[in-house]
Amino acid sequence: MKIKSSEQISNEYLHVNSCDCQHFYKHDSGSLRPIGRVDYHILYITKGCCYITENNEEIAVPEGSLIVYLPNERQEYKFYSGTESTSYYIHFSGTHCAELLQKFNLVNQRIFYIGISSGLINLFNSLVEEFQLKMPFYEFSCQSLLLNILVVASRKIRHKSLNPTKKLIEEVCLKMHANYAANLPILHYAKTCNLSESRFSHLFKEQTGKSPTSYLINLKIEKAKDLLENTDLSVLQISEIVGLQSQNYFSRIFKKHTSRSPLKYREASVRMNK
Repeated sequence: MKIKSSEQISNEYLHVNSCDCQHFYKHDSGSLRPIGRVDYHILYITKGCCYITENNEEIAVPEGSLIVYLPNERQEYKFYSGTESTSYYIHFSGTHCAELLQKFNLVNQRIFYIGISSGLINLFNSLVEEFQLKMPFYEFSCQSLLLNILVVASRKIRHKSLNPTKKLIEEVCLKMHANYAANLPILHYAKTCNLSESRFSHLFKEQTGKSPTSYLINLKIEKAKDLLENTDLSVLQISEIVGLQSQNYFSRIFKKHTSRSPLKYREASVRMNK
């Protein structure tokens, strides 16, 4: 590993060089690095405002924003006194940083507005704690948390860029995953979108490639497969858990989707795992 003062270039897949949560209020504070750092640097503004300078222009970056600096990029940013601000930062390096940031669409611009996310804040806090305590194998935990942060941030950026219809259907899909066993009618989901059942079904299939009914059945089948593979529950018990109260109906639907009866599926799973 090559080390330059507090900056590091790691030959690991992903490596956290430093991270922390900073609070600003009484004094102006910030950084000026004309040639940047040798590693990657992200800031997540969770309170107040950060002011960055790009092309001799000062830009106000509000809370809920992620700021990304690539290696060797000029960095100039400030937090002014009188405005209570909080910022998380991470410096990181590794052999796959460029590939990961490209994959997660965290390149080609400096500022990404993702909003205030309690889940993301919890991830940052966990990362800071792991890095500071340095318990056994903390490096692996830090790597995992950083990767999780990048994934969550990327998803939030993507979600905000979705067209309203796609965003609406994704939210319905989340509700279906949470309530698939309750056998709520399609009309229930349509009403949550303020749509007629026919219009909702049309938009749903347009976005997912499946009708709402097929989508729900598929959720039930996938859960049933998991229970058959990993539990000793009876077929009747599993049919009740996934919301298909009739064992005969469950077995018929299961075989239609998997080409095997539930018991044959379980037997095949046991043989494969021996």
